[in-house]
Parts: sequence; C-alpha cells; structure tokens
Amino acid sequence: MATNVLELHRNRLLPPGRKLSEAVSIASREDIAEAAAMLALAGRREGLRIMVWHDLATFEPMVDAAGDPLNTGAFGWREQDLVAWQCRDTMLRSPLVRALRVESDTFWADRHGIHTRHDNRVVGQIACADVEAEICARAAILVPVHQAFGQVGGAILTSIDASEEDLSSACARVAETLAPAIARFVRGYVMVSRDERYLPDDCTLTSRELDCLNWIALGKTDFEIGIILGCSHAGVRYHVTRACAKLGAVNRAQSVFRAAQLGLLGTPRASGSR
Repeated sequence: MATNVLELHRNRLLPPGRKLSEAVSIASREDIAEAAAMLALAGRREGLRIMVWHDLATFEPMVDAAGDPLNTGAFGWREQDLVAWQCRDTMLRSPLVRALRVESDTFWADRHGIHTRHDNRVVGQIACADVEAEICARAAILVPVHQAFGQVGGAILTSIDASEEDLSSACARVAETLAPAIARFVRGYVMVSRDERYLPDDCTLTSRELDCLNWIALGKTDFEIGIILGCSHAGVRYHVTRACAKLGAVNRAQSVFRAAQLGLLGTPRASGSR
C-alpha cells in the first residue's frame, strides 16, 4: 500500500481497510465535494497537487453540487494558473492534451519530452518544449481517463515544489494508487452529470451495416462501397438506412459518430470477409 494511503488510514481520514478509489466514489452530485477533498488530500500526501478535467473536448470546469469549480476550490489552483486552460483553441493544440488522448496509461512530461511507461509511437512524435507555460511547473504527471461513448478526461499532477523536474519515481507511485482513484472519481462525476438525451441507445447492428459505416468513416462513397463489398449501390443505401434507424441517427454523419461512440467501428473488411 502506498505511503499516502497509509497516512490517510493512520490519521483516520480513510477508514481502515477501505481503498482510496472507494473513498472517492461518486453516486450523486452531493458526493462530489467530499470525494474531491479526499482526492486532493491524497495528492498532497504524495507532495502533489491535482488538476482534473472530465471532458477534454470542451474543457468545461468540473464543479460540485453548489456549482463551485473543483480545480480552484478543492484542488487549490489559483485562477491565474488556469488561464491557458480557459482558452479552448489554445488547449486543443496543447501537446499534453494531445498525449492524453492517445495514451491510456499514466505518464509524465518535462521540457525534454513525454515519458511513457511503454513505447507509444504516436506520443513519441509529440514535441513538448514549453510544459511550464501550461502547468506552472517544470514537470507533470498525467493520468488519462478514457470513458464510455468516446469521452476522454484526465488529470495533471504537479509537484508542490514547482522546481522539481524528475517525476519518474512519483509517476510510478501515482500509477499504482492515485491513478485508479482519479479514474473512478472522473467516471463517477460524469455519470451523475451527463445529459443522457444525447447518448446513443444500445443497439445491435449487422456485420454488413457495420462494414458500410466503417467505409463511410474512411470517406468512401456508396458506389465505392458497393464495389468493395460486392453489392449494389441500392444495397449499400439500404444497409446505411437501417443502421441510421437502429442508432437513432438523423443522417449518415450522425450514424458514423454514434457507432464510433459505441466502439463499433474498426478496420473495415472487403468483400468475402466474415
């Protein structure tokens, strides 16, 4: 058991036998503030402060039941530290955010680059020269949180000593204890906050319907898909129309989007594959 969890047990802040990830579980919006406070405390016990985002597509601040932002409240960041994160266009170009999208394991970054625990060719191509401008520290540990329906969140942890540059050891500790707790916290927050009106219903598509959507996602026309799959142009349109109806989509673009949200799209198959 990591030091920060032992300290929480010793100080009776975490009941004996209870895991940190259980203490930060969120079942309702009223649980958010207490769970965030426990997570922030666990981070401080490791000498780290935490910044958390539940959706890296919008960068909408996470808030408690009263509407108070968690990053500047429970997690103790100053408003001026978050200026860069308030500009969506800036953060969409951020190397740290790009890395969070394409890496699923905890990693750390400094001005020399991004350091993953396992080789990741895509991350290796991301230049990361100006970390300090984004996080007000010389290095950071990053915890990706990949969720249902294609939503990606994440946490950025920096040393309370902003001059510390080598976070390799801290990253290994975070991966074992804080990362699972952060993932549970973010997913719980999303579950009690998500507007379910815009989520795709659970549905079952045929292999042919999925083949058509996969090829549409790659930019193929109905005529081209018909040649690839060995069926008529009308047949392709029939399969796409059926897929749209099952997904509750109003057009082809939305059907591809919803299928992707459900994790149904992958490498398309040519004619004869089953």
